[in-house]
Amino acid sequence: MKRYIYLFFICLGLSFTACDEDFLEVKSPDQLTGDNFWRNQSDAEAGLAAAYSQLECATSYWGFAEIKFTVELFPSDLIKLGNDPYNYEDWFSIYNYNVSPGNTQTSSYWNIHYQGINYANQVIEKVGAMTEEQIPTKLKDEIVAEAHFLRGYYHLKLLLNWKEIILQSSYAKGISDIDRPLSERADCWSFIVDDFKAAAAKLPTEYTQENIGRATQYTALAYLGKASLYRSSEDAENANTYLNEAKTAFASVVGSGKYDLVNSFISLFDGTNQNSEEAIFELQLSTNTDNGAWFKFPYHRWLKPAGLGGWDEIAGSDFLLTEFKKEGKTATDGRYDHRLYETLFFEDEYFNDTDNPRVYGSTFYEWWDWAGVPYNKTGFRKYLPASQDELNANSIGNNIPLLRYADVLLMYAETLNELNETGAAITHINTVRTRAGMPAMTGSSITDVRTQIEHERICEFAMEASRFHDLRRWGKLTETMNNHGRSGVTDADHFFPIPETETNSNNSID
Repeated sequence: MKRYIYLFFICLGLSFTACDEDFLEVKSPDQLTGDNFWRNQSDAEAGLAAAYSQLECATSYWGFAEIKFTVELFPSDLIKLGNDPYNYEDWFSIYNYNVSPGNTQTSSYWNIHYQGINYANQVIEKVGAMTEEQIPTKLKDEIVAEAHFLRGYYHLKLLLNWKEIILQSSYAKGISDIDRPLSERADCWSFIVDDFKAAAAKLPTEYTQENIGRATQYTALAYLGKASLYRSSEDAENANTYLNEAKTAFASVVGSGKYDLVNSFISLFDGTNQNSEEAIFELQLSTNTDNGAWFKFPYHRWLKPAGLGGWDEIAGSDFLLTEFKKEGKTATDGRYDHRLYETLFFEDEYFNDTDNPRVYGSTFYEWWDWAGVPYNKTGFRKYLPASQDELNANSIGNNIPLLRYADVLLMYAETLNELNETGAAITHINTVRTRAGMPAMTGSSITDVRTQIEHERICEFAMEASRFHDLRRWGKLTETMNNHGRSGVTDADHFFPIPETETNSNNSID
């Protein structure tokens, strides 16, 4: 996949849109445009690389962390702010649930995702129109299916953050196509689901090592299950229909035998186990800078806790630490849930063993004393690189997991439980708990399982941008945020406002 993504830099120099209006009387015959770019397989792959290039806002050196993490993590009760974010009004307003239409971070997030949709739409239309002489039909169908997946993915990310979005089923070919109205939420869900279904119907089940990281049939099915599960919480009348669709999709992924949980949880995030058997979809980053490519970012410096000399942007909340410790030291080795130690640095004997210093060769006390940080201030370990050399580097190119098999198992468990198949749900929950060194869950009722799933999702996916959306779809966002010290959050704050940049430029939106 990285080979194709590098072609994105070629695509940036091309104009993919062609206007119906004749603005120029003279056109250069050797200039590539949206009408003459799509000539062969290489062009199709370059166009697809451009569609991938907008994933997770990884489009600028500083913007990657400052857009992705502020928009996706700051609304969560699992984090608290360090000192630095208070210097940025737009960052703090996201954390404080008073985002304005002019917020730079949410506006950038919106625009980048629509750029991805635009690229995906061009691939769907232009590659879809290629002949067998230009590109083998099977490969054409797979590339178009991949673009359908990406279009559905970008729309899903937008729909999870905005109550209303603009469905973009085709790319704008002229000024007359620019003004498009907001769409009904139900129509958006149907569109996203249809894109994932279209992708799953044509995508291969796996790729060669050279193309690792590209969306497969099971990637599309996993996201189809996720979209159907999330949709079920918004439509009580048709909830069972959507839950059964989710069940079928998740069952296909689980039954494929292609995925499993890796033994080392932390290895999924520190760069030592990329594209593992647990990876269903990962953002492909790299330290390779051949031909001017640049897919490494300073996000570790942004996330690095103040105790390690980081920028003090974000820390684990008191609630997160309490939730991790809720079951006590009941792991198989007499410690807390293993995910705690692999998610957070905190004051604990585990990190203060002088015979086995686990914080980059030193103890928690030594690092935090050096930085002058109070011992009660936790820091995230998740996503930090494995070695101190990487930790000290300006940029790193470690992949970012976007969907893991553990998430499929817990979403599958949730789906089964809501369909009154609670016994089967517990089996999948316990699979995830076993990797964390934890005993089988207690309780057997539907309510017990719901409570356990919330706990597991907190421990398993802290900093993976699921908590905010989980609370909202469960109808618990307002109450939970207020209970956890984020006072003043109301039901009106559950989605971001449409960006001012959109309303100012789109005559179809008031």
